[in-house]
Amino acid sequence: IMTALNFSPSARVGNVLFDRERGDAEVSLGPSGNRFATPGYEALAQQEGELELAEDVRLMYVAATRARDHLVVSLYRTARDQKSRAALIAKHMEGADDPWQPITVDVASTPAASQEPEGPEPEDTPEARQQWIDERAQLLQDRARPSSVAATALAQVVKEEAEVPEEPWRRGRAGTNVGRAVHAVLQSVDLATGQGLEDTARAQAAAEGVPQREAEIVSLARVALESDIVKRAVASGRWWREVPVGAPVGETVLEGFIDLLFEEEGALVVVDYKTDTLETEEEIAARSGHYRIQAGAYALALQEATGRSVREVVLLFLQPRQEVLLGDVPTLMEEARQ
Repeated sequence: IMTALNFSPSARVGNVLFDRERGDAEVSLGPSGNRFATPGYEALAQQEGELELAEDVRLMYVAATRARDHLVVSLYRTARDQKSRAALIAKHMEGADDPWQPITVDVASTPAASQEPEGPEPEDTPEARQQWIDERAQLLQDRARPSSVAATALAQVVKEEAEVPEEPWRRGRAGTNVGRAVHAVLQSVDLATGQGLEDTARAQAAAEGVPQREAEIVSLARVALESDIVKRAVASGRWWREVPVGAPVGETVLEGFIDLLFEEEGALVVVDYKTDTLETEEEIAARSGHYRIQAGAYALALQEATGRSVREVVLLFLQPRQEVLLGDVPTLMEEARQ
């Protein structure tokens, strides 16, 4: 569901712009009535503005193409609005009746609030005020607890508590455009045959703004397709991708998305793709230890939600190709619960 489209995209540019083709910098300073600008600033500002608008279109494309079954787009706007995202989308869709259909939503009028007092005014004494302060503090403390926590967030908390440094080029799915593109490819490509791999990789590379790394995305996805664990999943005949899972654990809800899930001999197996760039066995072992809490969270949420036994969690590292089996699932789940 795409909402909040009833405003115009803004192409804001800074006071200092860099022309990377010529190796120059352009500057604009001062109020609008008495402004100093270097000779090439206006032309470069216009170019930067156009690039900002193009980036806005790319982000809209990424958002729209994440829908699996239905895409709902809110075209709410004023009658005079001609430049907002909603207005532009509506204009493009005029006469295109095949891919979409309008839905009119009736908004019920909000009932007027009752003017009658709900009870007697509280007593204005120091004791009553202190009681109100104590109750308010307890309420804020209770409401400050997160209503849900993601499996990936648990791993991040553990990393921060252990003060483990993480190089930016070794971050996984949430850290790199390539990682997101690889996961998106593996979410839709035919796992059995690899059909559509190149076309899907090309589209996802463009969507993530890294078209120059298309070959790398294809290579990493092919590593997954050729892995033993993915072949096991396909051979099982009962497998699912990008599985949303959530379950109440303690006073919160544990949730996450499982990259690949399959059933084998009556038990469930969780597969988590990892796109970290690793070189040595020691690095792989260290990263596997870092991901233990995340793996346990997936297994815990899955078992709590389905009542089914989780037999294995497999970390599938794609560079280099290595499958790390986390077989002590009960221990993993207890670590995540704690």
